[in-house]
Amino acid sequence: MSWRVIAGKDVRDAGRSKAIWLLFGLLAAVSWGYAYGHEYLGESTFAAFLDGLAGVVAVVLPVVAILLGYKSVVHERTSGSLFLSLSFPHSRRDVVVGTFVGRAVVLLAPTLVALAVAGGIGAVRYGTDGAAMYPWFLFASALYGLAFVGLAVGLSTATTVDRWITLGAFGGYLFVVTFWSGVNSLTLLILHRFDTTVLADIPDWALLLRLAGPSESFHRLVRAGFDVPRAARYVGEEAPLYVDWWAAIVLLIAWSLVPLAIGYYRFSAADL
Repeated sequence: MSWRVIAGKDVRDAGRSKAIWLLFGLLAAVSWGYAYGHEYLGESTFAAFLDGLAGVVAVVLPVVAILLGYKSVVHERTSGSLFLSLSFPHSRRDVVVGTFVGRAVVLLAPTLVALAVAGGIGAVRYGTDGAAMYPWFLFASALYGLAFVGLAVGLSTATTVDRWITLGAFGGYLFVVTFWSGVNSLTLLILHRFDTTVLADIPDWALLLRLAGPSESFHRLVRAGFDVPRAARYVGEEAPLYVDWWAAIVLLIAWSLVPLAIGYYRFSAADL
């Protein structure tokens, strides 16, 4: 298929980029540094280490994914190389799919290696109780990273205005990673006339809306595999079925595909 050719080219080009290797060097340094330094920050158990590592991944991995993908297609358009690609038997859909797959491979291969090494360090230093489920953490991290690759590549296909792409990429990061829960809480307070008791007993619909944030879904998946304190609001006898771990998987997949589909819709109708 033509998208495989584009994906392969994307992977090869990324392999020659010093900036991309610098990003992954930073990710490895942060994750390995945390693996060594956790004993000074929290309880010396594998579960506590993994809980802290999840917090690091939740903040750092989206930055790497966005930087990797937010100018992926628009750069090809503005440089003119996209015309060359489309002169071969490649469709615009091939370009979008191939770019997404290529950037996903470029993100996940070194990221999973770095996190696997961090997990090994953590098991040696903090014990192996719970370490057998570490592949689940790698799976959750992969889905989380893919969500931001889809968001970034989708944004890159939607417009050629560099200012809007940059604002959208980093504004989107701040909104979905930093402010999502806060906006959810503020919305509840407004709807309930600033009755703060609603925050202690969040309605089921608002719980699902909060889970829809990528970092919340990531934390829910971590909680599904490990006995950690994060994402406690989504577990328990009174928690609705639709905030279970499978819902977090569905939501992260949606974050990967929906922005990509919207970007492709605009890209397919755009005048190149």
